[in-house]
Amino acid sequence: MSGPASADPIRAQIFRFDPETDRAPRYETYEVPRTPRMRILEVLDYVNETLAQDVGYRWFCGVKKCGMCAITVNGVPALACWEPALPEMTLEPLHNLPVVRDLVTEREPYEALLARIQPLLDRRADYPGFPEPLSHAAMAPSATLRDCIQCLACYAACPVVEQPDSGFAGPAPLVALAELALDPRDGADRARLAEEVAGVFKCVSCYECERACPAEIPIVSAAIEPLKRRAADRPAAGARHVRTFVQVVLDRGFLDAPRLVLRARGWQAAGLRGLRAGLRLAWRGKVPPLRSLFGAPDGAATELARLFAATTDSEPEERR
Repeated sequence: MSGPASADPIRAQIFRFDPETDRAPRYETYEVPRTPRMRILEVLDYVNETLAQDVGYRWFCGVKKCGMCAITVNGVPALACWEPALPEMTLEPLHNLPVVRDLVTEREPYEALLARIQPLLDRRADYPGFPEPLSHAAMAPSATLRDCIQCLACYAACPVVEQPDSGFAGPAPLVALAELALDPRDGADRARLAEEVAGVFKCVSCYECERACPAEIPIVSAAIEPLKRRAADRPAAGARHVRTFVQVVLDRGFLDAPRLVLRARGWQAAGLRGLRAGLRLAWRGKVPPLRSLFGAPDGAATELARLFAATTDSEPEERR
């Protein structure tokens, strides 16, 4: 405890579940004396050490370095060692991961994906000298990504990972992959891994991962988008969809959904199922079919083309 207790206790409702002995999860509420600057981890320690409740939770460093203590606090992923204790808290395990017991989750799904993307520097050229000359500009794109502590808060917050059989590795493995892809010393085909193993084009850029990241890493803009740009040159379906998306917007000045589907998938691939979906969208006013078939390009097309060209030309070579 960090100081004398205050009058109002903390009420912590904690998720309890042991798959080996319990039929279903339950919640148990504990009252913990509040102390100044109290952290969530201190609440859990009190429940176990003073109340002798044997709640399962994980932590190693206690100072925001190892990432092992990440749990869900009032519906939001957070580090128990770092976040202040709230007067009323519901503490649950991280979402999108199997529960081992209580607040402890199984990290094996993440670690298996991490192994598949081969998270080791793959040098294809000899050392230019020792110490190796590395400029700040060359290392800057990957430097921010090295702040990742692999707490999996971003993975737990991702709505795409939550979908069954999404084929998306999640934000955390992509951060590890991008750290290598943006390192000028690495020579592996990270674009192939991003597309075929990590499913980078499954990301919907909702930015939930960035909001959840305790290290404040700009995951989408600094990791996922650079990987998408590299993988967009590949012939795979996801890359084709992205290239078509950009071209349709540039041609039309707006996202013309029917043209996007037909260009990316073709008439035969779209089939009757795609036609039925298109008709439903048109009936609900979400897709303007006449505008798609006969309408002229929007006036924004020229300005979008200019902005796109300017952005592409000014992009640093190491991040293309």
